[in-house]
Amino acid sequence: MNPRFPAWVHGATLAGYNLPGLLIEAACGRAARASPVESREFTRVVLEIPVRDEYPLPPLPEPYAGAVGHSMKHPSGLTALAKKLHKSNPDMLEAVPDPAAPDGLPAIPSSFVDDINSHDFAKVETPQFLFLDTTAAKLFGDAAARMMSLSSDQVRIVSGYSIKTNPDARLIKLALEHGFMAEAISLLEVQKALDVGFRADQVILNGPGKWWPEGMMPKDKMHAVFCDSVADLERVLVALSDGSMSAAHVGVRIRPPNIVSRFGIPLDSPAIFAKLVDAVKRLPTDAAFGVHFHMASANIGVAQWWHLLESILRWCKSIEALTGRRIELLDMGGGWFPEDWQAEDSVRFATAIDLIRSTLPHVKQIVSEPGKAMAQPAMALAMRILEIQEHDNEHVEAVVDASIAELPMYFFYPHRMLRKCGVSGALTPIGRGKTHLMGRLCMEHDVVAANVSLPQGTRAGDLLIFCEAGGYDRSMSYVFGRG
Repeated sequence: MNPRFPAWVHGATLAGYNLPGLLIEAACGRAARASPVESREFTRVVLEIPVRDEYPLPPLPEPYAGAVGHSMKHPSGLTALAKKLHKSNPDMLEAVPDPAAPDGLPAIPSSFVDDINSHDFAKVETPQFLFLDTTAAKLFGDAAARMMSLSSDQVRIVSGYSIKTNPDARLIKLALEHGFMAEAISLLEVQKALDVGFRADQVILNGPGKWWPEGMMPKDKMHAVFCDSVADLERVLVALSDGSMSAAHVGVRIRPPNIVSRFGIPLDSPAIFAKLVDAVKRLPTDAAFGVHFHMASANIGVAQWWHLLESILRWCKSIEALTGRRIELLDMGGGWFPEDWQAEDSVRFATAIDLIRSTLPHVKQIVSEPGKAMAQPAMALAMRILEIQEHDNEHVEAVVDASIAELPMYFFYPHRMLRKCGVSGALTPIGRGKTHLMGRLCMEHDVVAANVSLPQGTRAGDLLIFCEAGGYDRSMSYVFGRG
């Protein structure tokens, strides 16, 4: 029994149906005060997110600081009931097996294994990030080949490497060698790109903090500058006028309606949209006009990302019509997961390019930003098991010398894991089970992996390798608990 009004009761009230009032009225016989009707109907929106079937799923939501996950929806947040249901009928909550991995173990790309084995672990102090040379080189090479195949005499397709994703000089150098642009969100990142070998005309500067630190703006002309707000656009106009900034392309980052984000100029406010149009009209004519939009497909879903692109193009057409400025550069940030980026075939990209050309016929260059898709698989994290603690019901806790300081994104996507045997040196994939990997920190939520199964014979001193740790895990890692 769960006697309560549902969460949508407020929507019913707005539509003139005061259900709590009617209940009290029926119980006591007194008429309820009339509720003002603000609408004749309401809707309840539920967003369902598909997950990738390449990864094994947990039978219960992963533990998070003693809870069962962020949503508390399995079932209704009643953890004791969920555990009893799972114990009485384990098949009810088991994940659907992946035909590609009938043994339940994740498939590990051969390049990961080869690159990991190239490291001399006798000289590696853990926890330690491992650069996967051949894996990284292939990722950049494949991306460059795809962009070249999609380019034509009418429109050039290029990739931009987002430095914030991972500012490792080796990755930035690979981006330079394979014809990427350097995408920076601060002047320090611009300088990092220049130090590696990029020219200013190969740099794209965007973000709300592009003016930091002061006094580091390049003297040479950059490839593009995108403004994150109308205030930012006004400041860029002044800088272009007094010569303190120079760019071949100047544009705006836009935020379409109904998209929750702190970034970009919102298009659902008529007053702000009018200011945007006025400012764009005042851009110097010797700089080409561009539009930038970035919404991580990893956050909203791949299909939704493609629908969003269609919406963006309609807004771009309106901006062209109202400002009289032709859009010549379109920068499409993506936040792609590596598998999503690799799975998207060239036919779909080619179709999107045709749509862009038909909607915005003056576009001469399209910039795609697969930063996470490049950086995330390019590094792994090695750690050692410090202690194995066996508890009741086959539950095991293993303490490792890594922590959330090295894996700050551990809870947001599954990392494929390997165990390196301390005797034979063999690498074995890690599947699902009843073991929790506890980090070295005295913090309740320092659990770097939950519900895994360590291979038979695993002992203290063995190495564990977490793959796909080269993106925000690496760039957002921090120093903590080291004295």
